[in-house]
Amino acid sequence: MSGNVSTIDRSAILHRVEQWLDEVLSGEDPPDGVDAELLATLTATSGATVRGPAHSGGAGRGDASSEIDAYAQWAAMTTLAHEVKLQGRAFKELHTTLEAQAAATAEEIRRAYRERERDARREAERRCRREMLGALVDVRDRLERGLDSVHVAAAARARRRGRLARLLWRSAPAGAETLAALVKGYELGLERLDQLLDDLGARRIRCEGEAFDPRRMEAIDRHETTAVPAGTVVEVYRSGYEWDGEVFRPAQVRVSCALADGLDDE
Repeated sequence: MSGNVSTIDRSAILHRVEQWLDEVLSGEDPPDGVDAELLATLTATSGATVRGPAHSGGAGRGDASSEIDAYAQWAAMTTLAHEVKLQGRAFKELHTTLEAQAAATAEEIRRAYRERERDARREAERRCRREMLGALVDVRDRLERGLDSVHVAAAARARRRGRLARLLWRSAPAGAETLAALVKGYELGLERLDQLLDDLGARRIRCEGEAFDPRRMEAIDRHETTAVPAGTVVEVYRSGYEWDGEVFRPAQVRVSCALADGLDDE
């Protein structure tokens, strides 16, 4: 009896136990929660494994199949681990690239904002300078007209000859001193304004005796004469200025033209 038992190898015992379990459990339903397809696959795999030892040399083939499956699983796990490492490296490179791009984009936005802020500041400064320049030019025009009025008054006074003129002015020296003081005051004011305009970069447009330039001048009157070529500025009614490479205010001038038929030059 012991000899028979010893001749039965371990695989046969396991095979008999599995057959007994199959006979006992054959009448029971499969456990709940297990997918039918998965259960069929496991049953087929289990059957294939069990049938291996029943044949001659089955134990060796079963062990080889088990070893082959383990090797395949190990190879798959190794490949998966390698793939995970590659994916991790790729994600790290992507993170570094995105971080650099985000930093570059942020710096570009900050640079654009700084440039926009500088442009806005320059535009505000330019607008303020333009308004200041316009006010200074207007004040200069007023002073220039005042000086012209004083010169006209001085010329009118010089033409007066009678006793009535001396009575009105009371005394010639006093009237002359008053006019001289007015002229000096106007000239000092104009000199200071010209200095401020020059500091702001405003340049007076040269007109009198120059050829008429429609880009910088406005012809509001004409003078028929042969003393100068046609199209020459003979008188300036209002001074013009250039500022920052452009015409700030065009000059208003009187321009010479050819004589009309049958008229003589005055």
